[in-house]
Amino acid sequence: MSDSTHKEKVLAALNFEPVDSVPICGPFQGYWALEYSNVSVQKSFDNPALAAEAQLKVLEKCDFDALEVLWDWQTPLPALGCEVNITDVGGPSTRTHVVSDASSLEALEIPDPSQDKRLKSGIETAAKLIDVIGDERYTYYDLMAPFTLAGELRGVEVMMLDLYTDPDFVKELLSFSTETLKVYNKYLMDSLDVGGVFMCDPTASGNLISKTTFETYSQPYMTDLSGTLKAAGRDVMIHICGDVSDRVESIVEIPHDVLSVDLPVGLAAARKVMGEKVTLLGNLDVANTLFNGTPDDVRAQIRTCIESTGGVGHILAGGCDIAPGTPMENVEIWKDNANV
Repeated sequence: MSDSTHKEKVLAALNFEPVDSVPICGPFQGYWALEYSNVSVQKSFDNPALAAEAQLKVLEKCDFDALEVLWDWQTPLPALGCEVNITDVGGPSTRTHVVSDASSLEALEIPDPSQDKRLKSGIETAAKLIDVIGDERYTYYDLMAPFTLAGELRGVEVMMLDLYTDPDFVKELLSFSTETLKVYNKYLMDSLDVGGVFMCDPTASGNLISKTTFETYSQPYMTDLSGTLKAAGRDVMIHICGDVSDRVESIVEIPHDVLSVDLPVGLAAARKVMGEKVTLLGNLDVANTLFNGTPDDVRAQIRTCIESTGGVGHILAGGCDIAPGTPMENVEIWKDNANV
């Protein structure tokens, strides 16, 4: 597929059509781009224009075919009452959890997204990016999946114990989390003209929970949420950090279009399970290769990734977030080395 636009290359990958070069994206470049432009996270919330400029600066160098236009994937937490820690570099983290027992869960109400200042700032940034990019590139935003939101509201370690001591309570928490995310996603989809939505579920990693736990407590709620995104005409993209090799067959049952494959999962092994049902995205080593490696290391791994998929139904990207401080030369060379 020659002489195609950036967006057409991505759509070709989604449709398993042959391409001359594999499309590229972060997939999660937002916080890296802020650090590259010396824009603090708080300043990016306060000044959406500045946040957008930081993304356009790396886009000009890296020429991504698809762009993450809203990267504040934890945005519902402050509106739900959690205190968060915002550092100058990197994503915010949850400081306090608001669900201490069943009564505190019952007292929680789904926030009105239109009154969520942090979300509105992110939407303003995304709108500025989309206005510049137009229809030339594929765009998407990120938001938590239900299991991860539940863990942030309750506290991940405590919720892990609840899975064994009070599973019904966890399911009530998951139902609330799912409905909250439906409301937030509807508001985002009504506000932004994007092609895809990333559901991020790092707490459902194989490094944290078993396959059986995943199938009981993550998969059904992600499936429910995915249905609303698909019904709204958006491509559904899934990212689960770490090793999910034992649950790829379960993930494929969730209606989705793109699976972001982290480093511990082989692209060839994932393709064997997924077939042509789901496009694979990934999976350059964001720590050893991109952050600490050389351009030659990156080139070699790009070839390994593309050879694993044959370059069809594949979007070349990092296995997870591009870490702040990652050398620009290790990312901008992707565009010249993704030939099939």
